[in-house]
Amino acid sequence: MQWKDRGLAAGVHFIGSGLIALLAAWLVFGIWFPHPYRHVSGGLELFGLVVSVDLLLGPVLTLCVFNRAKPRRELFLDLSVIVLLQMAALAYGLVTVFQARPVYLVHEVDRFQVVTAADVDPLELAKAAPEFQKLPLHGVRMIGVRKSQSLDEMMKSVESALAGKDVARMPERWQVLDAAHQAQMQERGRDAAFLRSRATDGGAALDGLLAQAGLNAAEVIGLPLVSRRSDWTVLLKRSDLSIVGYLPIESF
Repeated sequence: MQWKDRGLAAGVHFIGSGLIALLAAWLVFGIWFPHPYRHVSGGLELFGLVVSVDLLLGPVLTLCVFNRAKPRRELFLDLSVIVLLQMAALAYGLVTVFQARPVYLVHEVDRFQVVTAADVDPLELAKAAPEFQKLPLHGVRMIGVRKSQSLDEMMKSVESALAGKDVARMPERWQVLDAAHQAQMQERGRDAAFLRSRATDGGAALDGLLAQAGLNAAEVIGLPLVSRRSDWTVLLKRSDLSIVGYLPIESF
């Protein structure tokens, strides 16, 4: 009977933890890691780890300590400590996910690069233009990088790239997308035929996006989307370079 009571208590705790996990999923995937960044920036894996710990920690501890023979006050204190531990672990995990959230989709010549909050050195952020000195709290903003303004700056960029830090991750180089960026997108964009040739699904995802947007193949171009996890493609409307969607295609 005691183990039956413990199992019931752990089950109730598991259900409650699951409801909280659903709320956390809405926060992570609805705000911090919208499609496709849950894949390209590792949000899915991070959230899976956080939720796994959360779903196991509380119910398992409840299974271990629940005992109706205990005084009600003692049992309440035991369960309260478990809930506090569980909530602290969840909060810590969500802070970690928040710090890894994508903040900018940065255009650089022939590609887009995903920049996460964790990629940005807070000390270097002060060197950015005023409008970029605070990272977005939600959503991913599309911006560009300016060209080197001197030989020294160009050499610094090369050295930084060799060290594993691309220009896209240098706040002092961020700028709004201008006509030069738009011209590069039009010039470097891959047409639908090329994207279809690189697709592993025969172009089904591309056709789905085109149908959803009410566009034909001639009206779109694609540029590579580079991240630390995987490479996708940003599909753009050729006429105004607005984002149509994202494709799991490596398009270099």
